[in-house]
Amino acid sequence: MYELLYCSLAAGEVTEAEILNILKKARDKNSSLGVTGLLVYQKRTGEFLQILEGEKEVVLKLLETIRADKRHKRLKLVHEKETTERGFKSWSMAFANMESIDKSKLEGISDFLEKGYTHELVDDPSWAAQIMESFKNNLPPE
Repeated sequence: MYELLYCSLAAGEVTEAEILNILKKARDKNSSLGVTGLLVYQKRTGEFLQILEGEKEVVLKLLETIRADKRHKRLKLVHEKETTERGFKSWSMAFANMESIDKSKLEGISDFLEKGYTHELVDDPSWAAQIMESFKNNLPPE
């Protein structure tokens, strides 16, 4: 099992309809590929944060497809590792919209949420594991 986390900036304004379309396509594709994960979007800063988990070759190929997507820019791979188990077992693609999350439940990352993903992750990539664990612990049951 392999996991990676990347962050990127939206190339333009992203509407709710576009997010729903991205999620539908990602869920369908990921389900067929055996990939699970979480997509986080913060409208205020136009930032995406995504974790992908699955077979290494499949996840890396998917990352290249995502990298070529013109809807975002400045994709940065923040974290990658081999792992023994999935963090998002039955989520073909969980989603968190930062504007609708009770941020008080995401302990220890309020500065990160104010500054934005790319700022904090570039300064300290070790934030990746803590961020994803916080989101995972606050998602509805799988």
